[in-house]
Amino acid sequence: MRFGTLLLISALAQARSPSANPQYDLNDPEGMVRHENGWSRFAWKRKGTWTATPLHNPFGRTPGATAATPAELKQMTAALDALSALLRATPEGGDPRGYFMKESRTYEHFNFETLPPGIQGARQPVIYSTGYFPFYIADTLKNGNWVQDAGGETESVYFYFNRLPERTENTAVAKEILANGERLEFYLRPDLSVKYMGFPVVDGQVLMITRGGRDPWAAVPYGRALKAAMGEYEKDLATAQKRLEELKQKEAGTQLPAYEKQMRDQLEKYYGSLRTSSPAKWTSRLTAMERELAYNRELARKQANPQRDGEGNWYWHPLDVHADAKRRLESMTAEEAARPAGFLKAENEQGRYAIQGKILPTGADPRCRELAMTNYAYFDPKLPRTAPQILLVRNLGRCAKVVNGKLEGPQRRPSIFPPQGCHRHVPIWEAMDWAKVAALLAP
Repeated sequence: MRFGTLLLISALAQARSPSANPQYDLNDPEGMVRHENGWSRFAWKRKGTWTATPLHNPFGRTPGATAATPAELKQMTAALDALSALLRATPEGGDPRGYFMKESRTYEHFNFETLPPGIQGARQPVIYSTGYFPFYIADTLKNGNWVQDAGGETESVYFYFNRLPERTENTAVAKEILANGERLEFYLRPDLSVKYMGFPVVDGQVLMITRGGRDPWAAVPYGRALKAAMGEYEKDLATAQKRLEELKQKEAGTQLPAYEKQMRDQLEKYYGSLRTSSPAKWTSRLTAMERELAYNRELARKQANPQRDGEGNWYWHPLDVHADAKRRLESMTAEEAARPAGFLKAENEQGRYAIQGKILPTGADPRCRELAMTNYAYFDPKLPRTAPQILLVRNLGRCAKVVNGKLEGPQRRPSIFPPQGCHRHVPIWEAMDWAKVAALLAP
């Protein structure tokens, strides 16, 4: 953060209001507030600039992708200009006071090598985006002159065209190995119940606008999901079997004469002198050692023979789940295999590490969550590569929560610094015409 730790304003200014701004001369057109260090100041009323970098590709060439043509660069730039115009049409964006906005515009190509079979890489659109960086206006005294800073740290938010949402916070339940060696993840379908301006906010984080009737996720067939999950079930089974084998080896070791001899040798080493100096204490120590020997042997025997109870389910749970999944996979009909798959999370089941639940057909249990995979067939290959087909706002959830359809941004503490970051994003979003934003997508 610029100029060290965030400083609170004076007690007098704080007394005005919990969210009071620092006091400055109302006749000062720039609303200047000086830092106590003497070499920095903040212009609360100065009109800021709004600048964007030229659209560029910082990621280099993607194998198999055709480089964007000058005409395509113009088309993408026009879409980003139209988006920025909608942000700047708001009161906060159109008259930036006390802050300036920087846009970082980039584009990249799909990595065709990761696409599933049947998806034409050459017809995948170009991904392009702009990140918005609101910085408060600050000047630094250099060689007797005040020079405006170029910006420090702030909260940025990116708008992406043609980037699929994939998964957000959900861990992949299973992975399918594709013919090209890549992995296709199966995960819980994201939660789309939260909406802002009529558009879903994926898992409460990423606002998403799609073309009508298109779903960026696809259901996973039950047979395909269960087959992919068998590897995870086998990992848990192998972990349980390895642990059992180690416990059996431990049990065998405790039954050996050498184990008993080791314990008796230890007793002799540390307490052998008690035989003559204190026979009663020696007898007590000897009895305790023999009791410990018997206890260790019995405990090792019990651990090496897990029962179907709270102490032994670390072995039986993964064994039973694996056997059940294998049986269902082998007996599955073609009709069953085609049904959408769901995931039933295990509740406090021991021995579940690689996959903590069951793959079931949706509807088999009301607690099931639908499994999904990224729908690479979402895009219409007949449209130009630069046609906007989906828009993601990443990460709207960084700055605000959606409560009853409205945004709740972060609370601002009194500060000598003008608002920046999320404090500028949220009022822009609140006043923006989101219907016009959605209209930027191809019909």
